[in-house]
Amino acid sequence: MRQIEKDVVGAFVRGEYARKDNTESVGGHLYLHGNEIAYRDDAGNIEITHAGWHSRTTRSRLNAVLQLAEKNARVFIKDWTMHIERDGKAEPMYARFYAV
Repeated sequence: MRQIEKDVVGAFVRGEYARKDNTESVGGHLYLHGNEIAYRDDAGNIEITHAGWHSRTTRSRLNAVLQLAEKNARVFIKDWTMHIERDGKAEPMYARFYAV
């Protein structure tokens, strides 16, 4: 895991503000290049999206969210499409939020 992910994504999971380079955690929202890629509600539930960007950086940030929030899920690329695997079941990710 990259240092930026430990710092900014860790702040997102804890509900704190942090900003470093292209990633920002603000009030329960995680942004990458200004695009919201994760949301955390008041109950601690997390939802993620690739926001239309199937990049290595987006995938890395989302996997950091899942790892630091201790969720049983992962994001990966297969056939040039981002997928999410939850509880052993994988499905393609579309540009919408997925609860994890």
